[in-house]
Amino acid sequence: MAVTIKDIAEEADVSVTTVSRVLNDKPDVSPNTRKNVLEKINELGYKPNSIARGLALQKTNTLGLIIPDISNPFFPDIARGVEDMANQKGYSVIFCNTDNEQKKEKEAIDLMKEKQVDGILLSLSTTNEKELKNLRKLEYPIVQIDRKIPNINYPSITIDNVKSAYTATKYLIKNGHKKIAHITGDLETITGSQRLKGFKKAIFEKNLNLNKSYIKNGDYSKKSGYQNMLALLKSNNPPTAVFIANDLMAVGAYQAVFKLNLSIPKDISIIGHDDIDVTKLVNPTLTTMSQPKYQLGNEAVQLLINEIESNKLSNEEIILNTNLINRNSIRRL
Repeated sequence: MAVTIKDIAEEADVSVTTVSRVLNDKPDVSPNTRKNVLEKINELGYKPNSIARGLALQKTNTLGLIIPDISNPFFPDIARGVEDMANQKGYSVIFCNTDNEQKKEKEAIDLMKEKQVDGILLSLSTTNEKELKNLRKLEYPIVQIDRKIPNINYPSITIDNVKSAYTATKYLIKNGHKKIAHITGDLETITGSQRLKGFKKAIFEKNLNLNKSYIKNGDYSKKSGYQNMLALLKSNNPPTAVFIANDLMAVGAYQAVFKLNLSIPKDISIIGHDDIDVTKLVNPTLTTMSQPKYQLGNEAVQLLINEIESNKLSNEEIILNTNLINRNSIRRL
């Protein structure tokens, strides 16, 4: 049977109120009484009920993390950064995966509110703008991570997706490619739409022909990378190079190339985005844009805890840089 503060009070020959004041580190308890109570707590092995204590203090020292796809190796790296920093700051983390589904995103937010987390880190599709606005009305501490919904004054930590995609596409152009395709990410996310924008910016800047058939709508899954690459390679006028909006789709694209008995980069050059671990293991190794995934998680937690502990909502926006990682999947024409 669990030890209660009433048991502690009886053993220490003090009131329940005095035990409570010791547990909450209140100042008006004599040193001898405090010492006596703490000794009895240790002797009896008392463990505070964190839920009840959190309700009393209106603080649970728990953060919520809502991410779109745990099967995508990009997000576990972010989650590790979140958990490490949260633990360092004395917080635990409740995690939800939404499978990129609007309904699951709403359910995850409702669950976090039910669990009374102190704040939420989230990565939502643009279709759930309403949910964010509702949280803002409740003055709920929130930080958008990786995916930022525009025109919402919540703090966020992201990369410049337009610039990153522009850099990737420009690198293909620099290597002599003119017939360049793009497999997009989910266009209902800001990352997908902005990477498409960056791709187009590079194409137009160099006065290249934007072949509409070269833009294939993906959804960040390996399957969509495979299917879209097959379609591009089987077309009457296949591209010589492809910028793919994330590395998981690029892995699927590799499978499509090999299924048709073609080779990379001899028959098709590929550049991805994110720099997940598998990019160094595929053959040939994948040229990609590297995101600071762990740092995204780390800094997002610091931003959120600043909001929680200052009891003041902010609209701070942090934008981190990406880097081009040149490997072996691009051929110079």
